[in-house]
Amino acid sequence: MQTTTRTDVAILGGGLAGLTLALQLRQRDPDCAVTVIERRAHPVREAAHKVGESTVEIGAHYLAKVLGLEAHLESEQIRKFGFRFFFSEGSHAIDQCTELGVSRLLPTPSWQIDRGRFENFLGERARALGVQFEDAAVVRELTMAGDGADDHVVAFERDGAMHTLHSRWLIDASGRAGLLKRKLDLAQPNDHDANAVWWRVDGTIDPNAWSQDAGWLQRCDPPDRWRSTNHMCGPGYWFWLIPLASGSHSLGIVCDAKMHPLETMNTHAKAMDWLRTHQPQVAATLDRSEHTLQDFLFLRHFSYGCKQVFSRERWALTGEAGLF
Repeated sequence: MQTTTRTDVAILGGGLAGLTLALQLRQRDPDCAVTVIERRAHPVREAAHKVGESTVEIGAHYLAKVLGLEAHLESEQIRKFGFRFFFSEGSHAIDQCTELGVSRLLPTPSWQIDRGRFENFLGERARALGVQFEDAAVVRELTMAGDGADDHVVAFERDGAMHTLHSRWLIDASGRAGLLKRKLDLAQPNDHDANAVWWRVDGTIDPNAWSQDAGWLQRCDPPDRWRSTNHMCGPGYWFWLIPLASGSHSLGIVCDAKMHPLETMNTHAKAMDWLRTHQPQVAATLDRSEHTLQDFLFLRHFSYGCKQVFSRERWALTGEAGLF
């Protein structure tokens, strides 16, 4: 059986970018019909394997105040203790390294976002606001408006059945899949030659456990360095540590491809060997049995551009579907 429906705005992708856009559209105009087509089935697992867990203050303001999600962020996510940088290449003595970071919580809040938990919440809220949220759905064909057609047409498959959706506006929020971007040949490379690997482990990694120096430990009030987005820095790289509300910790290396080739870290075993050389204190902590590996992923040359991100022909790209 095949169904045909119409909507004002079709959003391809129900991750952070797609669902927040859907919420904003419905809040601004409750009469606007919005349909979101998402490949993954909901609910997703917590600590979902996505980057973008550490909000900056302007993004946090959008989530908390513009979309009105502050209650969820305060109760279900982790209040961030700002950015923190340790210039700690090769060091076991973190308390002897240069540290840049706030000593007290900033008055403008931001949060560490467990993306699985947050996107489950966004999906529920979108449906409550009247968004037609089609999860576990795969886009099979896109036909752009033009040539006498007034609407864009999206053909997608869900539960073994094909569906046809006509839409006034078409928004690509499909992330790196870039459905519309590929169809319209909008991809544009750039010269930022950087790679990344990242993984999640069970438990929380607390930098305060790396020192017994009372003065250093008392420098932060509250003494919660673990709530920061901690960066362990060295020539040509940083290593991040981000706590997640589900009880996991997100870890990742971002590096200059020429100084730190991806082939030296593109498996978990290689990444741990790399850490033992460059950040031995972190490696020693992660070697403990309580920090069980959950997942591992890498991206080569993760930075890219886009020739165009919106059009008078009533299409647009948002989030990683456009540029990163």
